[in-house]
Amino acid sequence: MKQRLLLLFTWLVFADHGGAGFAAETPKPNVLLIILDDQNGFAGRTDLAPEPVTPSLDRFAKRGVIFANAQCPAPICNPSRTAFLSGLRPSTTGIYDNEQHSLPAGHILRRTTSLPGYFREQGYYTASSGKVFGAAFRAVVKTGVWDETMYTGGKSFKADPVPPKEKLPLSGLAGRHDWGAFPASREDLEDWRLAGWAAEFLTKPQPKPFFLACGIVKPHTPWYVPKEYFDLFPPDRITIPELTADESAGVPAVAREKAHKNDAQLVARRKELVAAYLAVSRYADDCVARILAGLEKGPYRDNTIVVIFGDNGYQFGEKNIWNKGRLWEGSAHVPLVMAGPGIVKDQTSTRPVSLLDLYPTLLELAALPPRPDLDGVSLVPLLKNPAAPWERPALTTSGFNNHAVRTERWRYIRYADGSEELYDHDADPLEHTNVASKPEFAGIKADLEKWLPQKNEPRNPDSKSRKSKD
Repeated sequence: MKQRLLLLFTWLVFADHGGAGFAAETPKPNVLLIILDDQNGFAGRTDLAPEPVTPSLDRFAKRGVIFANAQCPAPICNPSRTAFLSGLRPSTTGIYDNEQHSLPAGHILRRTTSLPGYFREQGYYTASSGKVFGAAFRAVVKTGVWDETMYTGGKSFKADPVPPKEKLPLSGLAGRHDWGAFPASREDLEDWRLAGWAAEFLTKPQPKPFFLACGIVKPHTPWYVPKEYFDLFPPDRITIPELTADESAGVPAVAREKAHKNDAQLVARRKELVAAYLAVSRYADDCVARILAGLEKGPYRDNTIVVIFGDNGYQFGEKNIWNKGRLWEGSAHVPLVMAGPGIVKDQTSTRPVSLLDLYPTLLELAALPPRPDLDGVSLVPLLKNPAAPWERPALTTSGFNNHAVRTERWRYIRYADGSEELYDHDADPLEHTNVASKPEFAGIKADLEKWLPQKNEPRNPDSKSRKSKD
């Protein structure tokens, strides 16, 4: 009896001190980032065609929170990825386009730590497959960030097969918008292979908590995927709002797109373009499904924070834009879903959030030391209560001193020359009517102006080219 009492007393003493020697510490959560290239707000839509665009993402979203008003920090690849992986705005780094590759000595990005790099410093095992970093930041972090990549151990990158020259362009349209049923099998595509590598990684025991980033290149152009995906989205079954008679109405001169020789063809074949984009988006969604199947099969399902999102949006003729790179909803709005420990399930938040907020959010979810030098804020309050009060709008930047401020109701755009646009999404969700010049909205503009960056770093490094097609 005395021996039993002694054992009980000893257990109580240790339990009172955190259970030292008896219970292991709560393991750190793993992190899985899945980045889709050029995936716009069509993700999650079921009204565009008889088939849903992203059924796998839709099913997974029930495990967490959908951010229905997520905005990218920049509407093209390099500045957007540089921003959300550094936690710094384009106006802080001076990285505004895709042609900024090498960084000069002393550049702020040479003095900061990337998101995966910070997790690695905190004891995480870091791994990646596919396209993760943009060119500017990748030039700095190409060593010392990843413990393992898809190509570790002599494996080589395999570019997607290109249709024979005699069959190009498959779409019949020359230029960037080429699409068609090719190749015969998705197993021939690199995204499918990288998704398989990530899935296998998730099934294997890992010695430490891990940070795994997977960059799926689709639905970036060209839109080549097997015929099975095009069969799901026949152009005559696509339902999208018609373009207006004058898509430039109300757009300041500085933001008006010059006419191109293919514009008339693009308008005439717009549903074909959208159908091709949806087909490739569905293929990318199947790649996401393959990764998530690995997570389900492996030992980490319940202890992994999963973030799935697009790096920037894409437009189909709105404001006469047939790609991305602008400050309107089509280019700036992206899908964002988060799920895992500490996150409520099957919820949607309409609060405006930025991909810039991912860095501080993941640090808080993983209980890692915060970084006071980041420009974003943690979304954890919204991951616990998606309807929590949220006064902060989302900011998108396109080039030097051109910004859009997005709230739940308003999009306010101000360009470097002082030109303005203001759209009321309650009354005008397609952004057809610019009300910035109306006196009754002066107070709204004044409130939104307060969120514009006070300092805009010059374009650094500079380059002769200003083209941004990647």
